[in-house]
Amino acid sequence: MGSASEAFRLIETGGEPRLHPALDYALCLPLLLSRYSLDSVPFLVRYPQTGTVLKYLELDFRLIQRQVKEELQLEKQNIGNVTAASRARLLEMGTAEERAQVVLFELTKLLRDYEEQDHSQSRRRRRQDSTLIGNPLYRQELAVLLPILRALRSLQDPAPLIASIVLNNPTEFSRTLDSLLDTDDPYNNSKAILLKLCKLADHKIWSIRQRLVDRKVFPNLAIELTIEHCHDEICFMNRILRGQPEWLTNGVDPVTRSSLSSIMEFVFSSLNDELTSEKPDNVAVNRLLRILSGMVGLMSLSLSAEQLEISLGVLEMTPLVSGTIDVKICVILMCASQLLKYSQTRIERVLHMLIACHDSPQTLQLVVYFQLQQLLKIDDFASQSLSMTIVIPRGGLMELSALFISLFSSKELATCALQIGRPPATPTSITSTNTSAVSTPTPMPMSTLKASTVSQVQESSQSASELRSTANYLVGYLLQQDVFHKSAIDVRTWVMEQIQASTVPLDTNMIHLLRAYTAATARSKHITRIPESEIRTFFSDPSEDLTPAKVLLVLYMLMYNDVCIASLGSYNMERTQEYDATLLEYVQIRKVFVYVVNFEGGLAFQAVQPMFLKLVYAQFPELFDVTTLLLEEGLVTSSSTTLPEASVVQPIPHSEDAGVFMELHIKAIVHHLEDPEAAVKGYHAFQRLSQKDRQTMAGDIIRASLPSLLNPGSDPSVMEAFKRTWDQLNSVMPHELWALTIHALLPQSQVSTYAYQSTAAHPLGQQLAVQQRPSQPPRAEYYTFECLAQDPLLLFKVDFRVFRSPIVFRLFVQILGSVMIGSRHWFRKRFHALQSILQSQQNRNPAQAQRRQFKEANLSAMLYIQDSVLIQLMLEACQARPEDVVDRPRSANGHMGDSGYGATKGTHGKDGKKIKDSFASQMDEVSDALKEVRVVTFNFLHLLFIDHKIFPKLVHFQGYALDLLPITVAGIDSIHVCMDFLQEILFANSPASASTSGSTGSTATSGGAAGEDSNRVDVSPQVFALRLSAQLCERFPLPNTMQMATDFILPKLRSLAASTGFAQDVLESAVVLAKAFPSMSGEIVDLLQEVSGPHDKMALMRTIEAINEVLSDPAVLDKSLL
Repeated sequence: MGSASEAFRLIETGGEPRLHPALDYALCLPLLLSRYSLDSVPFLVRYPQTGTVLKYLELDFRLIQRQVKEELQLEKQNIGNVTAASRARLLEMGTAEERAQVVLFELTKLLRDYEEQDHSQSRRRRRQDSTLIGNPLYRQELAVLLPILRALRSLQDPAPLIASIVLNNPTEFSRTLDSLLDTDDPYNNSKAILLKLCKLADHKIWSIRQRLVDRKVFPNLAIELTIEHCHDEICFMNRILRGQPEWLTNGVDPVTRSSLSSIMEFVFSSLNDELTSEKPDNVAVNRLLRILSGMVGLMSLSLSAEQLEISLGVLEMTPLVSGTIDVKICVILMCASQLLKYSQTRIERVLHMLIACHDSPQTLQLVVYFQLQQLLKIDDFASQSLSMTIVIPRGGLMELSALFISLFSSKELATCALQIGRPPATPTSITSTNTSAVSTPTPMPMSTLKASTVSQVQESSQSASELRSTANYLVGYLLQQDVFHKSAIDVRTWVMEQIQASTVPLDTNMIHLLRAYTAATARSKHITRIPESEIRTFFSDPSEDLTPAKVLLVLYMLMYNDVCIASLGSYNMERTQEYDATLLEYVQIRKVFVYVVNFEGGLAFQAVQPMFLKLVYAQFPELFDVTTLLLEEGLVTSSSTTLPEASVVQPIPHSEDAGVFMELHIKAIVHHLEDPEAAVKGYHAFQRLSQKDRQTMAGDIIRASLPSLLNPGSDPSVMEAFKRTWDQLNSVMPHELWALTIHALLPQSQVSTYAYQSTAAHPLGQQLAVQQRPSQPPRAEYYTFECLAQDPLLLFKVDFRVFRSPIVFRLFVQILGSVMIGSRHWFRKRFHALQSILQSQQNRNPAQAQRRQFKEANLSAMLYIQDSVLIQLMLEACQARPEDVVDRPRSANGHMGDSGYGATKGTHGKDGKKIKDSFASQMDEVSDALKEVRVVTFNFLHLLFIDHKIFPKLVHFQGYALDLLPITVAGIDSIHVCMDFLQEILFANSPASASTSGSTGSTATSGGAAGEDSNRVDVSPQVFALRLSAQLCERFPLPNTMQMATDFILPKLRSLAASTGFAQDVLESAVVLAKAFPSMSGEIVDLLQEVSGPHDKMALMRTIEAINEVLSDPAVLDKSLL
């Protein structure tokens, strides 16, 4: 049918048949004679069917169709007399019109029968060809009719008829194919029809095969077309197996053994050719091995001895390049059972060759997967390498698993893992032939060189990154399995190189490696930590910009310290030594922390961010101060702060010019009292420097600013500019900045006389000295954060003007809060270290007598005392000094202006002194600076009391100045917690020898006899507690506080009034209590009258007057809820 195919191609492409009379047009006569007259195509006369076709073309088919319909209707009613035999005679001997009528009748009946069968639920019945349908003229004559293909497929052999129809209707070729492929094949003849169409139009075979591939049908036909016509077996099978392997194994039309045998013979023939070739084509070998792996894995084919020999030869002889190694491993996995039976020794040799390849860690990966019994990951590896979804035969896989686990030694695995991605070592002996083969490459054109260089760099960078990630996972796993310990191989240098080569986004396997490495250093004496000297060298200039490598190195130190803390008291304790805290301060842990959180919106280090934050919080909890974090968030969101024009126009200098650039600005800051505007510009200029320059010059800017800014004449704009600068530095170098600030705030007489002796003064004493490192550097002439954490009381050696400079005091409080947190952490960490050491020593030598130990309860008590002392010092700083009192203009009634807390007239006590009410401390106005300092202090105490509920109890049991009680109760929002222990503090008796009158700021006396009896109990703490109770009732006049007043505050008032002889502080408390609960004023007055003596009448009278005067104010009555 070659000539007929050429004729079809000519007609389909719009060619001119009259120019090619030699072609076979026998099947195209209806189409040609309908287009041309017989005179224009005289060469068609040679066909005997030409006359018949001409007769049919002259018929009126519309009239014939009406006659056929009528005859079918009569036949349906059993009226017609025409039989099948008579129709056959008409078809052979009748006129053209009779023949056309017979053909139309049969075709219409066939279509009607097909439609009835299609709608019925019964199984379709194959229709046998009748005498009419089988007549040779039928195929010729039917070609001029409509192509009713679906009906024709019910015939016994419809392929020739459909081919004839398509040949006479070239435009219907694609529709015919779609009809055959899209519909079901109930008669199982679609493949035969497709073959007929392929022979009819051999130029469309590639298109037909592609349609088969796209629809995933008739794989045998596709393979047959490939072998007989397309002749691209390797490329075709490689493409099919890469993307659609399930097509070959579907249950509708699976590939037959004959087709597989044809393909496999061709594959092994091609492999043998490549094996015997002088220069084998690696790409071709990869394709052939992929086909071999896919077909064996999918079809479970058994290979002959000759085929196994060829396979082993290819595995042994072909070069080990990156792409080939994956496919070779897949061949071994798929054919494992057959190859091991054929020659296990040669397979072992191949595996040793594969694992030694530096650029392909796949073999080592399989070792890990086999040890972990992760067979699904091995399937994933094969599917990814072959680009097909495939499951490795489990029988051979289990045999191979045993071989992999036993084949490689620990040293071989460790060595291979450390060489992944590294260039191979230069061979010591190279033959002369190989040496002579090396020649200087010919220079490439510049344009070609640039394009190729860019693509090569991108590919090599991606490949190197993938290799590093794989190596990180494998080395981490081998560290967990102690493979390097058994091989006595230290991975310290290798880990450091991996850290230095890290990029973003961060490789998650790097975390796995660091976790395994830090744990291994605690278990193995052969695996050492990264020395501090190397870390300091890597961070030679901490002010430089951060990199992913620096972040990972800091993360490693945090993880290592965490492991050291966990291993305290174990047998491995001698091998683990924490990195010094000063080292982590040197690398500026806060700067790294901010970088991890904010760099690229936090996405770059998303894999390590939770772990990093957890470790930083565990080892540096002071960095998570709420105030600092809120300020830092403000700096981040308002980074584009508008600066004055004078500072904006100045260019940001380079690092080498920063010192010269800031010299004049620093002088302006020093002389800020003379020119505040120039000082503000100086701070703005500093803020615009690069982060590196700001860190380098931080000490200069702090020393230039403090303590001169403590001068009361400092301009507020200068103070605000300094605080903004300080906050900016605090976000990257807090520890160093805190120490610099405290050092700069010391009085000038103490700056050069620093002698740190506070550690030995603590109860831990010599026990904590065990933890001191033997090679510590000599102490500097200034404070460090570690010094401050060991003795927070050093902070209060600063110039007292700090406590009257609100902005600087805010910074002081911020430092104090962080130092308090750091101090608690430092002492607890040292305590647990000491306990672990002592416990370890006792476990090793149980017979040793147990020494008296410093218990955790002692440590908690020590820390509580330390913190309470700090709080007491803060409260002491809030007391007004003579210089804090400010004269205010008096109001019309003769009193001083209201301070905001209110002011009332006072009464006089028994001793003639004026009895103050609850706001007596505010009767003398204080400076605005002290007021702001008090607000800052009370807010700080408010947070402390919330976080540590024992602090308010400790502080109020110790007591403080009574003059501060009204403002502390009014200013500390969390002071309400004191109501939980009011009864306890009211009825706590304190011996006189254990109390000091200075703690309360006054002494309760009873005439002159109070101090005569040395055995008499000091009631000043109870007087303080009574005043505290009264102030709390005044601020919180609630039903529960009123009940407390009734139950135990009034009884204590009665007792103290009698025992102190109507002391002034007791009477003041009575006035405050009456002001809190006006309804109880009568009861309070009656109580005082009951216990008053002859000498107390005057004090009683004036107290009653004070109560009445307080209650005469309508605001007091309106304020009271009860």
